[in-house]
Amino acid sequence: MPPAMADILDIWAVDSQLASDGSIPVDFLLPTGIYIQLEVPREATISYIKQMLWKQVHNYPMFNLLMEIDSYMFACVNQTAVYEELEDETRRLCDVRPFLPVLKLVTRSCDPGEKLDSKIGVLIGKGLHEFDALKDPEVNEFRIKMRKFSEEKIQSLVGLSWMDWLKQTYPPEHEPSVLENLEDKLYGGKLIVAVHFENCQDVFSFQISPNMNPIKINELAIQKRLTIHGKEDEVSPYDYVLQVSGRVEYVFGDHPLIQFQYIRNCVMNRTLPHFMLVECCKIKKMYEQEIIAIEAAINRNSSNLPLPLPPKKMRIISHVWENNNPFQIVLVKGNKLNTEESVKVHVRAGLFHGTELLCKTIVSSEISGKNDHIWNEPLEFDINTCDLPRMARLCFAVYAVLDKVKTKKSTKTINPSKYQTIRKSGKVHYPVAWVNTMVFDFKGQLRSGDIILHSWSSFPDELEEMLNPMGTVQTNPYTENATALHIKFPENKKQPYYYPPFDKVS
Repeated sequence: MPPAMADILDIWAVDSQLASDGSIPVDFLLPTGIYIQLEVPREATISYIKQMLWKQVHNYPMFNLLMEIDSYMFACVNQTAVYEELEDETRRLCDVRPFLPVLKLVTRSCDPGEKLDSKIGVLIGKGLHEFDALKDPEVNEFRIKMRKFSEEKIQSLVGLSWMDWLKQTYPPEHEPSVLENLEDKLYGGKLIVAVHFENCQDVFSFQISPNMNPIKINELAIQKRLTIHGKEDEVSPYDYVLQVSGRVEYVFGDHPLIQFQYIRNCVMNRTLPHFMLVECCKIKKMYEQEIIAIEAAINRNSSNLPLPLPPKKMRIISHVWENNNPFQIVLVKGNKLNTEESVKVHVRAGLFHGTELLCKTIVSSEISGKNDHIWNEPLEFDINTCDLPRMARLCFAVYAVLDKVKTKKSTKTINPSKYQTIRKSGKVHYPVAWVNTMVFDFKGQLRSGDIILHSWSSFPDELEEMLNPMGTVQTNPYTENATALHIKFPENKKQPYYYPPFDKVS
């Protein structure tokens, strides 16, 4: 991979020098056109920041034109360059990580679909609009498969009872194996647990057998509550479910308590397990809301299904082992090479399997040019196509070749002190760019046709045969200024070659 380093100017980083005192100057834009700047703690929640702002807003003009505080929420541009409305006000500012410390106060009106897309983009670190613009077949196929898997998963939830839904959505973590030195971790052979009811401050502690079932804890807690507060409406232990305090994790079923992973971890760490008794009616309400959302999504997807495509014609498929021709490609041209017009440039290419060089590297002819360097030169490797391993990768490196080091300074020539230089055959080779690509695609098909490879300009300290086989096979996403190599694999679309399945490889 190309080298990476943390940005010292990142104000949201924990060790940021720009927020050494824990506060950040944030610009607030109000609907009335008023601009306010406040010093805000970087770890403050959005709700706290809004309260801070509202206290200051009273001192500014046109305050009477604003609605109630709950009618507004903040919006910003996040790190993925997506406009995001911050409806969840329990998040911290350092977790939101706006692109710039600017928050705009807007009226609460957020499309559910856009809100969900924004949350997904923040979680994965890339805006969904960037995925939609990708031309990578592997990424697109993966997204299609994951969407299909998710649709099948949600359809399997339709028709389940609320208890079956709870088992599917929040499955208890069990560990049936016997815990070593269990008796040494318990208190006189007993397990101590703390239980409290929802919306109640009373906490009840019990010494129980580690082999007791969760429903028995429900009974003990209900009896203790009746003893203290007197008899209320008739309550059944089956009307409640044990929830781990502070987590969306439930403990239920016929398994002994010691087999639940949460209980086991508490025993090993000698900490007190804390539970909350949640009424089943609240679980049922969650279940009903999710089923309604699932049915609406299924109906929406079924109405938007495209017309079925006509069946594809069966193509003749051959295994790559049947191709005994030497492997070759055509180096067509290169664009945006960061060299002077008079400097000669060549491309070095090699086939690798990991760090193992499969055959002798090939060097193209040396040419010069201004913008485009045109080769149209076939590069034939000393290895047959049938002998290529499944994960073979094709590595390229572009070098500027000079007879001697130039003393004249230029904005385009490469600084010898900054980049690694290689002296060979009386000439000095300056690395300009490198890029790797796979010989077989993600389906195991031998690649064919024209391909543009946008290269990387940062080189590692050590190279293999003047190439970088351990570098990424992903091309440079910043294509605007990246050096681009145009190569052409042999055409085999009518009869594609596939690597045999692994079960047929002896």
